[in-house]
Amino acid sequence: MKTSTAVSRLMGTPGLPMTIILIVAVIVFQLLNPIFLTPGALSSYLTNAMPILLLTLGSAIVIIGGGIDLSVGTVAGLSAGTTMWALVAGAPLWVGILVGCVTGLGFGLLNGILVAVFRINDFIATLATLNIAAGLLVVLSQATLLQGVTDEGFAALTRGDVFGIPISFVVAAGIFVLAHLLISKTVTGRRMYAIGISAEAANVAGVSVARSRMFTFVISGLLAGVAGVFLASRLGAVQAFLGIGYEFTAIAGAVVGGIALAGGAGSVWAALIGGLFLATVQQGLRLNNVDPVYFSIVTALAIVFGVIFDRQVRRVLLRGALARTAAALVDRDASSAPASAGRESKEEVR
Repeated sequence: MKTSTAVSRLMGTPGLPMTIILIVAVIVFQLLNPIFLTPGALSSYLTNAMPILLLTLGSAIVIIGGGIDLSVGTVAGLSAGTTMWALVAGAPLWVGILVGCVTGLGFGLLNGILVAVFRINDFIATLATLNIAAGLLVVLSQATLLQGVTDEGFAALTRGDVFGIPISFVVAAGIFVLAHLLISKTVTGRRMYAIGISAEAANVAGVSVARSRMFTFVISGLLAGVAGVFLASRLGAVQAFLGIGYEFTAIAGAVVGGIALAGGAGSVWAALIGGLFLATVQQGLRLNNVDPVYFSIVTALAIVFGVIFDRQVRRVLLRGALARTAAALVDRDASSAPASAGRESKEEVR
């Protein structure tokens, strides 16, 4: 019983079922192509995955707080464009990075104001800002040639390394650690979970629902800005419509990792695993010379399989918990029955 309880608790850890699937996927792709786990392939894999992982994290934070952000992909694309625009204009590297991050932060603040202050449905609000960001990038790309940055430090953001570890991975790892501490160790994080579970109950308890929701959108926008900087550094050029479709991958990564779309459940590490799983599938297919046309099909099938697997594990765990509870109640009734019979016999003697 103790062993089964320990296993149930372990399997009930958010993101663990998908971690198992991720490990299996890595093993399969390694068997299919031994290049998969070579240092060069891993470095390329991590560099390509960073923007998606950051977007997945931002989407997960909004979803945990009971919302949805459809704009992260195009906001990241626009942030990449503004970063490149600033650098092409001759701005210092730190200014270009700041411009990209502020672009994402501004759109996150706009989303938060539309949702929290004007009480516009988050789906509608972020759908509108998705198109605004996409349109602005088209205008910017037509006005300026967004390529030709010669600053070696900019390219080093995604091509450089620290002790053999890509710089982008080091930055993203630091961001995930900070996000984990924010979500799981602070009052702000607990309020986000409470709002995701029930905004009305959280409001009655004294939580500022509007402020907390605005905060989640601001964080999501900022992460989209950072992802845009990485995109610009990796690609070396920004074209119109960059980032369109990334929002689907980001939200899918969060859901695959175990973030409940209803809100109030999930963790930062679950989002990380979900994003890594999708990035692993795409990298494995790429190394095995699968036509990119099939990427979306295979990714969608992987998403469906991952979600079904995670739900089945949760259902089994729930059944096990209910069975253990029922057994405990039966044992309690059985142990209390002799005592009750003893009291009744004494009363009859009297």
